Amino acid sequence: MKRREFIKLGITAPLVLSTPSLLEGGAKSDVYIAESANHRKAVVAAIEMMGGIDKFIKKGDRVAIKPNMAWAREPMYAANTNPEVVAEVVKLCYRAGAKEVYVTDNPCDNARTVFNLSQIPLFAQKENAEVFIPQSRHYENMNIGGTFLIEWPVLALFKKVDKVINIPVAKNHSSSKVTVGMKNWMGAIGGNRGFLHQNLHQAIYELAVFFKPTLTLIDCTRIMLKGGPSGGDLNYVKQLNRLIATNDFVAGDSVASEFLGVKPDEVGYLTMAARNGHGQISKANMNIRYEKI
Repeated sequence: MKRREFIKLGITAPLVLSTPSLLEGGAKSDVYIAESANHRKAVVAAIEMMGGIDKFIKKGDRVAIKPNMAWAREPMYAANTNPEVVAEVVKLCYRAGAKEVYVTDNPCDNARTVFNLSQIPLFAQKENAEVFIPQSRHYENMNIGGTFLIEWPVLALFKKVDKVINIPVAKNHSSSKVTVGMKNWMGAIGGNRGFLHQNLHQAIYELAVFFKPTLTLIDCTRIMLKGGPSGGDLNYVKQLNRLIATNDFVAGDSVASEFLGVKPDEVGYLTMAARNGHGQISKANMNIRYEKI
């Protein structure tokens, strides 16, 4: 793995979490769904529906990509983000003129085993991404700006680059019902993450607002319907061949939740985020476009 030190670009100010409600009404959110058995084509199609990668990535940008790369599972188990999806996003970022593209996550299982079995580093490095296993020096205590999470060790890269792309996989979760984009930020922090389960939905909500990405791409090429988040049983994996692209991480998670058979208004952190004005959970408040390639 490549482990060089990263250039410090400064830390953004903490976000304020209390904003007007968008749970009902408000501006509609755009959600784009592309379906193809060729998962790289699905990535390209979803991003093109949003206006193309050039709309988000500019020449000279340093880009950080956050996949779900937490579990010692092979891609077929849908425990981690599809490596081809990650690699294609890296490729598109460089095509748009990105100076550097980084890919990392703080795994739950043994890091080297996770990185090897997930195949994400293998595919991403073929597209010239910088992939690294986080070390203690990569974290900084930051003001999260929440009521439950006030200050916490953060993988500083995600707050110091120019652009951030969140690429979660859609899965069942034993504690939070689902894990998609918002919960994926649990892998961008250090510290005692077990402590966060004392108020899990609040923690997920506050982290999602703090990290608010440039773009969210949800990997629904394979989804895990039961046994999450680590999985390991192919009977619980469903092949959808879909990719969701959106600027509204709440709407994206809500659509993915329905793919998983869970109503968005039954997920605590989604209702918190919508109630506080960070996105939509009702399809009536979304412009959803679907294309099958």
